[in-house]
Amino acid sequence: MGLLIVIDWISETGGARSNLVLWIMLAAAVGLTFWECRERGYRLKVMLWWISFVAITHVVGYIVLRFLVRPPREA
Repeated sequence: MGLLIVIDWISETGGARSNLVLWIMLAAAVGLTFWECRERGYRLKVMLWWISFVAITHVVGYIVLRFLVRPPREA
């Protein structure tokens, strides 16, 4: 989530700030991962690994989509 904040700082439009849905989806994914790990009885170290893995992959996916799905450049 910290990387999303950094992207927001360097972005000219403040895209991460204006798109609340992405923040909600990231929080939901991390929350569901925590819930699933807790129900399976994983140790704390394994649970934290899964939570960080899910958060990192979502942030990387966000960065890739920001560069792949761009609005057309103005002439």
